[in-house]
Parts: sequence; C-alpha cells; structure tokens
Amino acid sequence: MTRPDIKPGPLTADEWRDLHRESCRVLALNEVDEGDIYYHMPSYHHYPSLFGWDSGFHAVAMLHIDPAKAARELETLFRQVRDDGHLPHEVLLPHRTEHPWLRDLQTWLVRWEFDRRGASYMIDPPSYHYAAQLVYEKTGDEEWLGRIWPNMCRSLDYLLEKRDVFGDGLVTIFHPWESGTDMSPQFFSAMGLERGRRGSLLRSNLYPTALFAFNRALGWDPEKLARADRFVCQELTVNCLTIRACRSMAFLARRMGDGYAEGKYEARARILMEALDSKCWDEKAGCYFPRFGFREPRLARRKTADSLMPLFGGLCAPERAARLIEDHLLNPQEFFTPYPIPFNPLDEVEEDGKWVEKRLWAGHCVWINFCWMLCIALAENGYRDVAREVTRRVVRMVLREGFYEFYDSRDGKGRRIPDFCWPALALDMVARFWPEIVGEG
Repeated sequence: MTRPDIKPGPLTADEWRDLHRESCRVLALNEVDEGDIYYHMPSYHHYPSLFGWDSGFHAVAMLHIDPAKAARELETLFRQVRDDGHLPHEVLLPHRTEHPWLRDLQTWLVRWEFDRRGASYMIDPPSYHYAAQLVYEKTGDEEWLGRIWPNMCRSLDYLLEKRDVFGDGLVTIFHPWESGTDMSPQFFSAMGLERGRRGSLLRSNLYPTALFAFNRALGWDPEKLARADRFVCQELTVNCLTIRACRSMAFLARRMGDGYAEGKYEARARILMEALDSKCWDEKAGCYFPRFGFREPRLARRKTADSLMPLFGGLCAPERAARLIEDHLLNPQEFFTPYPIPFNPLDEVEEDGKWVEKRLWAGHCVWINFCWMLCIALAENGYRDVAREVTRRVVRMVLREGFYEFYDSRDGKGRRIPDFCWPALALDMVARFWPEIVGEG
C-alpha cells in the first residue's frame, strides 16, 4: 500500500524534531494572548476566532509544547459557557488576521449568526472534555481542574439534557455545521443533494444559510426546532465525542472524589452507547449511520469516517468494533488507502460528481483530527501496529506538504487553508505510537 512518495521505513528522531518545530511555528503564528484570554485561532488566514472543538485539539497538541498553555486554552474556552450551559461553536474574541478590514466586513455581514456578546448560537462536538482529561493527566493541576470543573459539567449537561429532544439519551443537532463536518455526504439526503443532480452545487451553497436563518427565527430553541423538523439529526461524531466526554468526566470526578458525578457520567455514557446500538447500527452494512427526522426518523445510509466514530467513544461491543475495523477501516477499497484515513471511503466518493470537491468534507479529503481519533480507537481495540502505520504515513504526508486544513486522499496534497493548527495533533500521535523517537523539540 506504500507509494514511492511516502518513503518506507520507521519514523526517525529527526522527523519528530521537524514536526515539533513546525508545530511550534504554526501554533505561535495563530496564538492569541491578551490578558486572561489565551487561545489559538485555527488559522489566522481564514478563521480568526475561537472555535470550540478546535480549541480541544489545540490543547492536545500544546501538551507536547507547553502544557501550561494547553491548560490556559481550555480555561479560556470553558469561560465561554453561557448561563444555560451552552458552549458556543464560535466566539468572536480578540484576534489577529492578515486583513482586519476584510474580517470586520465579513463579521458585519454575518452578524446575525452571533448573539450580542459575539457568540455563535450553534454547538460544536465536545472534544474539550477529553482534552481536559489529558491536560490533567499531564499536569496534575487540581486547582486548575477545580476552576474549570463547574463549566465542564454545565456544558456537558446542556448537551445531555437540552439537546436530547427524543428522550433516548442521544444529542441532536439542528444544522450540519454543528457536526464539525460541515458538508459531509452523510447530510446530502437531508439537504436534498444528489450525486448526479444538476443544481446540487448551488443548493449546497444556499441550504446552510437558509437553514441558519430558519433556526434563528425560532430562537435556536431545541424543542421548537424538533417540532419544525427542518433538519433534526442524531449525528455520530457529536454523540461519540459526547460518550468520550462522559467517560473523561467520570475519570476526573473519580480523581476529585466526587462519587455522584462519577456515577452520573458513567451511566450517561452507557445510555448513549446503548441508544447508538439500538437506533443507528445497520447489521447488513456492519457500521453505524446518523439518524434524521423528528416525526419519522430514518437512517442516512451514506458511509463516512463518521460511521466509525463509535470506536472512539470507547464502549463499542467487541464484535461490532471488529466489523468496523476489519470490514471498513482496514479495507483498501474504503478507508485504508495510501494516504489514510480518508473521511469519505474510496468506493463511495468515486461515484460522486466533481462538484463535491468544492465542498468541505464532501470530496477526497483526509482530516488530521479524524486520523488522531481513529488511531487512538485502533490502539484501544488491539490494533496498535495499524495505528503506528497510519501515524507514520500521516507524519510523512504532513512534513512533505506542510500544515494545511486538510489533505487530498488521492495524492496527499495539502488543500485549502495553510498554516492550519490541526496537523499539530500528529505530535500526540507520535508520542503515543512512536514514543521511541520522541525527545526534546
């Protein structure tokens, strides 16, 4: 499976140093440090704001550069929790950007997407609770944990309670952007997009904005949005990160001696996984699919890396985990391609029209955050050697291309936004799966 431009052989200490050096450069380029505000923009070229799940990933990467700054990033993030427990998808905090005047114009044009305090009405997948667990394990800072703990609980409880509109334990999203995977093909059926249909590109442009306006008119009220049934989705990445978040909170509660919180979050993690098993598993396909619709729920049987995410939740039954890994993740016609792990499996994306390449998450794309999550899942399910191989290929792709928003799954080319922070997650991948080469940066 190895192509000539991914050189064979083990990773080296020199490659670790190169990766560490470039991670430091890109993260410093996107760093915002003003008083008690500390965070990293995903990329100052295009995303000069604080984004929820991005900050979780940034904190994980920063653990291998400056753990104290990783802790500060999460503390800044959890201070954004609103009175009702909502942790916004995006918050317009102080920032730097290449073209301030252009950013000001863009913000003015979409000002209706934010409340008066500059916070988005949307949610993000909760990557940050697991990130907090990793920071605590690294630093042992109980005072820091005590400061962020109340808002960690409130933000997770918001998802578990306010966004459980079916009463089955699963978190519901009301816009594709709340999934973190934007225009993923798993949403095509709900948005009325078809592979060969003329007008799908135009509709994919208009639908998200129209849906946002519709949701805004209903005040982003979960009960009203559910009854309206415009876009109601029990999506896998959000729910599996929520499972992981519950497990992290149970772990941290145990360390804090809070038996009630430990039991509560352990139980909620189990409830979530049981609901995914009963409502989202497709026995014939051997994987999970998201569920759409409030009045008549149905599965969207379009396979993506999202379908594998119950592996990362950590509570997937062994026999189902084996099918996800052996039948899909290790299948060279699906996810185990020369540049792994593509978000869209090879056998599915090859049937789509060229227009999908113009939409984030819809075409031939490798996203480093999914590589990181699924490598952790592989190792936890006994496939550490595969996690090492995926890490090897990812690191060499990133070092060859530089830090980009995503990479083309056909040739590994860096795509779209440069100086993007997510590839720094490869630091954590190397530290986990190639510890023998890790040294000083």
